[in-house]
Amino acid sequence: MAGETRTILVTAFEPFGGETINASWEAARRLEGWRRGDYAAVVRLLPCAYEASVKELVRTIETLRPAAIVMTGQAARRGAVCVERFARNLNDAAAPDNSGVLRRGLRISRAAPEWLEATTPVTPIVRAINEAGVPARISRNAGGFVCNHLYFGALRYLGDFDRPVPAVFLHLPATPEQTSSAPAAKRLAPARAADALRAAASAMVDVSQSSEAA
Repeated sequence: MAGETRTILVTAFEPFGGETINASWEAARRLEGWRRGDYAAVVRLLPCAYEASVKELVRTIETLRPAAIVMTGQAARRGAVCVERFARNLNDAAAPDNSGVLRRGLRISRAAPEWLEATTPVTPIVRAINEAGVPARISRNAGGFVCNHLYFGALRYLGDFDRPVPAVFLHLPATPEQTSSAPAAKRLAPARAADALRAAASAMVDVSQSSEAA
């Protein structure tokens, strides 16, 4: 129906590793209620735990039926917004998640491929973020912690149920306020990170509308 509001689901993680804040949440929460045409952002905070994060995301997707999904997480050692092209079928982290689970060198699923690809083009997203004045690049490595696990779980779920929903994951640098050891040059203020997320969401909307028009 023309004029019907379409939901852009934006997710972020709770703090982990002894931090009191998470860069992804500090940025994502600023998008609640943001609109682009018929699209409106709805933001959800996810637990930083392997299985719980995927379960909560799936419940949210089933409830909201979003038209697009922007997942976000924190990568403190990276100095630019990283638009993840792939999620890999591997959990491999040196630290436990917030539920105390430690996973080293474990496949997520024996029945799934080694890699799953974003369901929206990543190049326009990177271009839009850079044009918004925030450094961004394509990444082919979403890590081995909860961020990658969530991304893989989301893409697998959407693929299994044949849902043509554009979905992508963005890693954000640490904020200046965090206790991360990342140098100042690799920090990103939440307001600028939020600008990056708006640019990413706008690019996804533009691609979707172009596809519908075609």
